[in-house]
Amino acid sequence: LKKTMALFLLFMTVCFSHAQETTINKESFDAVNLSYPGLEKVNQLYNTGKYNDAAEALLTYYRNRKNIKNPDFNIGDEARFRGKDIGKANQEKADNALLHLFKPQKGYGFFDYGKDINWDYWPVKDNEVRWQLHRVTWWSSMGMAYRSSGDEKYAKEWIFQFRDWEKKNYLGRSAENDQIAWRPLEVSERIQIFPGIFNLFVVSPHFTPAFLMEFLNSLSKQTDYIPKHYSKEGNHLLFEAQRVLGAGASFPELKQAGEWRKSGIEILNREIKLQVFEDGVQWELSPTYHVACIEIFLKAYNSAKMAGVEKEFPDTYIKTIEKMIVATANISFPDYNNPMFGDSWPIEKSARIKQFAGWSKLFPDNGLIKYFATDGVDGKLPNLSNALPNGGFYTFRNGW
Repeated sequence: LKKTMALFLLFMTVCFSHAQETTINKESFDAVNLSYPGLEKVNQLYNTGKYNDAAEALLTYYRNRKNIKNPDFNIGDEARFRGKDIGKANQEKADNALLHLFKPQKGYGFFDYGKDINWDYWPVKDNEVRWQLHRVTWWSSMGMAYRSSGDEKYAKEWIFQFRDWEKKNYLGRSAENDQIAWRPLEVSERIQIFPGIFNLFVVSPHFTPAFLMEFLNSLSKQTDYIPKHYSKEGNHLLFEAQRVLGAGASFPELKQAGEWRKSGIEILNREIKLQVFEDGVQWELSPTYHVACIEIFLKAYNSAKMAGVEKEFPDTYIKTIEKMIVATANISFPDYNNPMFGDSWPIEKSARIKQFAGWSKLFPDNGLIKYFATDGVDGKLPNLSNALPNGGFYTFRNGW
């Protein structure tokens, strides 16, 4: 009897899993450039109508792909994660996500979105909670927990949540949902984390060929949405352009990848001239946004390098980034914080030193950046007083 029940439960599990799968057909490959180098076997199977086998071959291709490096997570990160502590905060997010307890905005706690996830739930009347819910940031924590523990419950639940989000938040469901779930900044947040999450979960047996096609089509649809709905100006526009470029660099096998890269580069080349003053200050005059924009410009450049199109950025682009970093140093306190102007918040010194260390690798001859990268061990001491007249930041120090 026990064996019979066990077989019955296994049968039901397989049937249930199968019921969640979509049928793989010719249209499943609409987003994929089957002429892309490395996809010859996929293309051959596709042309003979063997769509399931083609999707299986495409999944094998992605599981073995090594030439595309994500800045956060990569397929060959077993040694980095297996059996390692991912941190209390990430583990808590991952475990709570299994119960549909999500923490959309770090200023609040976890909220229960229900067994049948209610993506419209608005527990605190703060729009940031509604917007940031759709950034699904806990998915990265689930991926890290999966790679650390090897427990398939994280992969299985993430795939369920991905499909549930798709089913309940499709574009055009309602004007209100479009304004929240499809606000361009939120869409760009998703496509920025998707490549890393993909790498964390693609090795799972629950990551099936059918789900691969769903994932690629969703990524393509969401990325393609942004250039048609770019924000008008400011850091939102920069984030969106950088992430569109990043998606094109991370998934060059998709048909629109070249157009995404071109769109992102054109926007960033234009906006770095408009949004950064001659003294290196970003025009929104928030030191926090200013540093965020440095990271945006650098991430975009690194994505372009990965795609082999970094020459599309002129030398002035890199020089402007250096000027922005120097401006950050020149308005910094010894604890590495900046003045709290505009929409700003404090940062841990160790985090800022890490940023300066990364910047110093790109600009090794800049003594001021080196000073901040090494916490004063090496490099050039900052001037006690400094003027950034275009941005309007004037620093008067009596010591360091």
